[in-house]
Amino acid sequence: MGQGDSALVRTPSGRTILIDGGGRPEQDDTDIIGMKVIEPFLRRQIVNRIDIVVLTHPHDDHIQGLIPVLRDFRVGMVLDPGIPHGSESYRRFLSMIQARHIPYRRAVRGQVISFGDGVEMGVLHPPPELLATDDENDNSAVLRFTYGKSAVLFTGDAGEDAESDILASGADLRSDVLKVGHHGSGSSSSLAWLDAVRPRLAVISVGATNPFGHPSPDVLARLSSRKVRVLRTDQCGAATLTVSRNGYSFRTCIPSKAD
Repeated sequence: MGQGDSALVRTPSGRTILIDGGGRPEQDDTDIIGMKVIEPFLRRQIVNRIDIVVLTHPHDDHIQGLIPVLRDFRVGMVLDPGIPHGSESYRRFLSMIQARHIPYRRAVRGQVISFGDGVEMGVLHPPPELLATDDENDNSAVLRFTYGKSAVLFTGDAGEDAESDILASGADLRSDVLKVGHHGSGSSSSLAWLDAVRPRLAVISVGATNPFGHPSPDVLARLSSRKVRVLRTDQCGAATLTVSRNGYSFRTCIPSKAD
């Protein structure tokens, strides 16, 4: 996926949730990630229908790959925080939803979707009234999946303002696995956040030699201080996580350099 972000969740009964679709804003062909990476992966996984497509926030490195998917796959519903954004990618995304008559729901804190097989997806962020901020990342949809005693937390590009708001809400954040916010940016993954989540494994979706310096050495140090094992996609490629009711295991495309 490079510097973008995308994850496919499949529940025990076969329900599928696609969270973000990556993208490469520097590319002239904005559909390239969707057509060359996301769609071939879905077909290899024998995915013919996506029950829920989640856009965590409307930035190109999360949205571009979803547009071809909306066009080429059967989609049951789209969940999106509804952050106002004037980009061409977001306009195309909304237009494709309308053209394909896909049910659309705004992601709001407190929503819980049960898949009928023991898996639940809870929306922890954003609140009903979006945070008053110039940083769209801080209104990212934050999702917590639970299955038995296990939990996985997906954070989009949420930064410390979003983390503080979620912490103040009193939500249960404890999760075995944390998809680290904003590609490991220094503005995410505060110590207070890590102490509330208490992850054993952190996954950072990040491009090799990216121009932003992600992941931040400060974030890596904070994770290390809490003895969290780290998987970085720039080092291990795509990661596959298998979650049971009592724990998890993982495998990577490239032999893991997990800390």
